[in-house]
Amino acid sequence: MPVPRLALLLVCGLAATATAQPARTARPGAARAGKAAKIDLAATSAALVGTDVAAAAKAAATLGGSKDAAFHEPLRDLLATGAHPDVVVAGLTALAATAQPADVALAALYQDARHPQVRAAALRIVLATKPDPAVVMTALRSFDEPVRAIGADAAGAAGLREAVPALLVLLDKGELPAARALAKLPDETLAKTIAARFGIAPDAALAVALGGMLVQPSFSAEPARLEVVRTLTKLSGIEPLAALEAYVKATPATPPTQSRREADGHLKSRQTGDR
Repeated sequence: MPVPRLALLLVCGLAATATAQPARTARPGAARAGKAAKIDLAATSAALVGTDVAAAAKAAATLGGSKDAAFHEPLRDLLATGAHPDVVVAGLTALAATAQPADVALAALYQDARHPQVRAAALRIVLATKPDPAVVMTALRSFDEPVRAIGADAAGAAGLREAVPALLVLLDKGELPAARALAKLPDETLAKTIAARFGIAPDAALAVALGGMLVQPSFSAEPARLEVVRTLTKLSGIEPLAALEAYVKATPATPPTQSRREADGHLKSRQTGDR
């Protein structure tokens, strides 16, 4: 029977300093036919609850990565009672690509866990299923960078424009997930706002945000593109050059545009220089 939410999180927090997990009797079972036969369910389940944390984490990743729902059951049993954070992170990370409703429900129990990597892995599953704006905003304000990164990814994927102010704060800190999220929210006003942070936000973060926005099909106004290109030519490092290269490759040479011409000209002028 699942333990209460508070007790579960306490178990996860206390386990952060543990060096071993209590051993349990492995769930009996045999490997299924076909592709699933490559996983020995009994042996993997035994490793999952053994005293070797590294082996348990590997088992959690194996079970969570399977698309066969039967292989998720031992992992769900473990998550329902708590485990070493390394094991929880491995299991939740693997489940991000294969999660079923029962897995999502268990992941939600960990979204407020004390351990930042555990919380981030849980939020990745929860926000991929339902990008609740309130949860996204809470994640963006977290003290822990892995959690903020998950919040930024979710904001960009869901197109949450209410997250823009928080993303701009993170952009100024140079956090690339925030830059990538802003790139997915292209409009001329936002591009100008980002460009105005020249000298405030790190050049690499500005280049990722503006370069990503530049190749978005919806960001098609030539005057706005030209301003972005000119901003990118002022930035240092390889990121602005990569952004300009991506733009030139993604934009047809005909009909000719001033933005593409200036981007291509800047790249050619740097071909013999040190990036």
